[in-house]
Amino acid sequence: MSEVGLVRVDSRLLHGQVVTRWIGQVDAKEVIIFDDELAKDEFMIEVFQMAAPSGVELIVKSVDEVTSFLDNRELKYSIILFKNIPMLLKGMKADSEMKRVQIGGIGGGPDRVVVFKNITLTKDEYNALEELSNRGVEIYLQTVPEEKEVKLADISNKFN
Repeated sequence: MSEVGLVRVDSRLLHGQVVTRWIGQVDAKEVIIFDDELAKDEFMIEVFQMAAPSGVELIVKSVDEVTSFLDNRELKYSIILFKNIPMLLKGMKADSEMKRVQIGGIGGGPDRVVVFKNITLTKDEYNALEELSNRGVEIYLQTVPEEKEVKLADISNKFN
């Protein structure tokens, strides 16, 4: 797999910040969403396609298709989105070539800890991200391009 414009985890997937900020930041020509539920929902795929800006192709695949779809594909001008940490982890098992992952907005819920702005994680999610980091994947938190990237190690105190 070639260099990727952006790999992002964001529970809202394709939304205003992604459309107005991240697509321009990466000069993305395509947004690829890997999500098992969305891949089966033709109506929601159409809704997301309408949200994609003109000139940007939206592609939705199941997480099981990560390797077959991304293999030998030029991704420098691509944004790859996962809805949550479990989908990311499933995708990373399928394709370990993603070397840099941005954690964006992940909303609250039971057993979730606010780690940075509107990003929450469970202890298990944090541990799984730490394991990816230990295997050489750069994990960082960033909600908008104007913010400085926050390293995973910088939030470790949230789970001690």
